[in-house]
Amino acid sequence: MSESEIAAFKCGWIEQMAAMAGGPPPTIEQQRAAFDAEHGAVPPAENCMITSIGRDGVRGERIVPTGADTDKALLYHHGGGHVFGSSLSHRHLVSRLASAAGVVAYNMDYALAPEAPYPAGLDDAVNAWQFVIDEGFQPRDIVVGGESAGGNLTLALVLKLREMGRALPGGAYLLSPWLDLTQSGDAYDIRGPHDPMVSRDILQGMADMYCAHAVPEDPLLSPLNGDMTDLPPMLVQVGTDEVLLGDSTRLAHRAALAGNDMTLRIWPEMIHAWLLFHHVLPVAGNAAIAEAGQWISARLKAERQA
Repeated sequence: MSESEIAAFKCGWIEQMAAMAGGPPPTIEQQRAAFDAEHGAVPPAENCMITSIGRDGVRGERIVPTGADTDKALLYHHGGGHVFGSSLSHRHLVSRLASAAGVVAYNMDYALAPEAPYPAGLDDAVNAWQFVIDEGFQPRDIVVGGESAGGNLTLALVLKLREMGRALPGGAYLLSPWLDLTQSGDAYDIRGPHDPMVSRDILQGMADMYCAHAVPEDPLLSPLNGDMTDLPPMLVQVGTDEVLLGDSTRLAHRAALAGNDMTLRIWPEMIHAWLLFHHVLPVAGNAAIAEAGQWISARLKAERQA
């Protein structure tokens, strides 16, 4: 990976944040519009058929790459701190993950805080899961995934399905997941100086909006606190230069001690959710997308052979 491309991205992000600090802070609506405009402008992967989903309260889109195994699926939850992000902003990433894995992807929307705090987003994730099942996929033929807050929602969904006595997915893919909404752990202090994007204060503001009157220690809000027994195999990708590094390492530790199949991939010098910035970090971003796609494909093929 190119050190110069990483350094340039970090410097550009810091300059952007400094410029914003000179004026009034953007509203939630402005953040959502800006994020969708920036990432929605990035073209999706080539040779993908993309159709909108809007039925019975389930919103998002179905992405089918040419030559995909239509018996296998990725159900993806976008990041954005539970307060912004959408299927539009993540189309370019999810389409590339789907192409790399050779599967059908469901790039889903869900209710956002502060208008719709917990458990609205998790309820939508459960409904999206059922939608994919109703599309004809077996649970073991689905990998659930997401980055940052979407990673939180992904693992919370797995815990919720188990609580409901439902069959679990064939695997879970987590990118830079935010798993502890109490913002504990020493990575905030140790890696904070290296993280140009995320801080404890930023996350605390989002956690307050998402949790509302709920207790952040609840495992369905902070899945790191959940029972790790008998979880599906997991791939976690995280960068060394993000304050959420500790959420991933602690998850790997707890999941491994519970006897789970856990793959933790720590990428040196990478920032939060860097795959989402593959268009400006092409070397590192595309390599990590390929890695995730290979894991998803291998995981679902293993389920077929089981």
